Amino acid sequence: MCRYGQGVVRAIFEEFDAENLEGFTAWLPTMGGDNAEVVRVESEAFGDRRMFFAWDPESRLGELFTKALKLRRTPWDVYFLYAPGVRWEGDEPPQPTFWMHQHPVDYGVDPKLLLNPGRLSEEVRRLLGKGGEPSDSDLPLNLHYKALLWLTRERAQYSVEEIKDGAQGSKQDGSPN
Repeated sequence: MCRYGQGVVRAIFEEFDAENLEGFTAWLPTMGGDNAEVVRVESEAFGDRRMFFAWDPESRLGELFTKALKLRRTPWDVYFLYAPGVRWEGDEPPQPTFWMHQHPVDYGVDPKLLLNPGRLSEEVRRLLGKGGEPSDSDLPLNLHYKALLWLTRERAQYSVEEIKDGAQGSKQDGSPN
């Protein structure tokens, strides 16, 4: 999952401390630099014992879900929710009870299921049996904000001076600003 998506999932895990909420992230080699070491670092950074991480260097899991969900391309930024008691039996994974994604429609996905942190949280709440409305009317905004904080905290941050110096340097060497 991308770092933004990881931030959304992390915020949901922080919102729900239920022991029966567990997660599994399978990393596929979709971006340059994806490898087992990245998975190790990300799993340690997530810091929740209810979340498990795995490296799938041959994208086998991705291919299984491509087939099971009848997609045109291998998904890699997807969020599956399963109701309690759903088991994987047989060669193909079970159909998710609910799922969302971060893909363009050419993958064969439903654009109505584009990742929406508030809706994903509501579905988690429903599956956990908590029912009712989200506890906070600003929950979608808060989850989005937490995800963005997680994303920016993990990336290199530049000061205004560093950006300004870089822009001035590119003007001096003749490259466009």
